[in-house]
Amino acid sequence: MASLENVKTLLGISENSQDDLLNIYISRAEQFVKTYCNIEEIPTELNSVMEDIAVFRYRMNGIENVKSETKGSLSETYRDSLPDDILSQLSRYRRVIFR
Repeated sequence: MASLENVKTLLGISENSQDDLLNIYISRAEQFVKTYCNIEEIPTELNSVMEDIAVFRYRMNGIENVKSETKGSLSETYRDSLPDDILSQLSRYRRVIFR
C-alpha cells in the first residue's frame, strides 16, 4: 500500500492538515492502478508508482481542464494525463482481459 508519509515527504508537507485529501488521492491512485492493470491485488513493486500518481494528482489540484496559462511573459503548459514514465511502469503489470 502506498504510504501517506512518503507522499507527504515527496510534497514537502510536514503538518497534518492535508492528510484527508492526500489519503483520498492515495485511494484513487490505488483504484486507478487496479483498473488500468486489470488486477485485484497490487504488487508491492507498484507502491511507489501509486505514490507518484497521488503526488501528480495533488499537484494538479485546481488546474483541472487548464491546458496552458500565460501571465505577462511567463507561460506555463500543463499535462492533461499521467506522465509517460508512470504509464510505462504500470504497463509492465497490465493484464489483458479476453471477453
